[in-house]
Amino acid sequence: MSSLKKQKKINWLNTLFLTINPAVAIISTITLAFLHMIVWKTVVLAVFLAALGGLSITAGYHRLLSHKAYKAAWPVRLFFLLFGAATFEGSALEWCTDHRDHHLHTDTEKDLYSVKRGFWHAHIGWLFTLDTEKRDYSNVTDLQQDPLVRFQNKFYLPIAIVIGYFLPVLIALCWGDWIGGLFIAGALRITYSQHTTFFVNSVCHWFGKLPYSDRHTARDNWITALFTFGEGYHNFHHQFPLEYRNAIRFYQFDPTKWLIRTLAFLGLAKDLKKISKQKILKYKIMMDKKQLSDESKTVSQKLYEKIMMVLSKTDLLEEVYQKLKKNGLADLQIKREEYKLLLKMKQRELKILQFKIKRLTKDWGYLISQNAAKQIIT
Repeated sequence: MSSLKKQKKINWLNTLFLTINPAVAIISTITLAFLHMIVWKTVVLAVFLAALGGLSITAGYHRLLSHKAYKAAWPVRLFFLLFGAATFEGSALEWCTDHRDHHLHTDTEKDLYSVKRGFWHAHIGWLFTLDTEKRDYSNVTDLQQDPLVRFQNKFYLPIAIVIGYFLPVLIALCWGDWIGGLFIAGALRITYSQHTTFFVNSVCHWFGKLPYSDRHTARDNWITALFTFGEGYHNFHHQFPLEYRNAIRFYQFDPTKWLIRTLAFLGLAKDLKKISKQKILKYKIMMDKKQLSDESKTVSQKLYEKIMMVLSKTDLLEEVYQKLKKNGLADLQIKREEYKLLLKMKQRELKILQFKIKRLTKDWGYLISQNAAKQIIT
């Protein structure tokens, strides 16, 4: 038998939609612009609907359903399912089963949109040959228990058409621009939403930094984050997929994180999963060490070991403290005054360790900057 792999069949439904819709959208928009028929209200509508659809994918399909990074009330889930469908990226069940496979088999043959098969394949090519019959949905049985997810999966196409095309047409009709509603707030907006999602699969596995791990191709790309509501910090996400945030620095753009926090504040979301600062810092320092020169590695070894030891100790103590805070009084069966005193003591120990971490990481940062300066000179 030939060692050559069998040529994959074309998924004509995906191929036709992903080529015809953008072509019609772009040609129509250029024509409307040439005829001076673009209405600013319709453009605002397109941007608004793109934001609703984009956030429904990032906060809904991705962080809520695929990774269970938080829990949301049913009206929030319903909203995400309706406007997520309007991006024409598939039903939540389809999207999530593919995405969970991607995380489980990143960069392997089983990764549907592995960048190892090329930039184009990771971006959109995989959809042209996607065999939907091979989906067994065994990795999304938890989602199949949700009646809203089942409803959206069953009626995905009519929901997508109504919210994706009919809704912008009806809204734009209010100011007499149904054509712009169809082609700009509809087709062009769908094209934009799709390709910004695709950028995460392609650009964020091809260009960017590796601050937390080099075991996978996922990279942090701040430019992509600007267009994907914070999804561009992909190296962080692949290293900590259960975390509800993609960006942890105050200056990093992650509106999806801000939305989830707002929902939690309003009582519409809960159980937001966060990775401890110590664990994040641990992986960051491990990656820093890999980039050091041999000479600097020798100099930094003692400091590195000390930081790792303090981080591990802090993690353990924080775990004990959180357990005490949650149900310690009932478990320990001690007086309330003694319990409060024990909590204060653990809190004080934590503060001391956190101060040590701050001081040690400052020394580590200086060492890294010195190493970088030496490498520039040489």
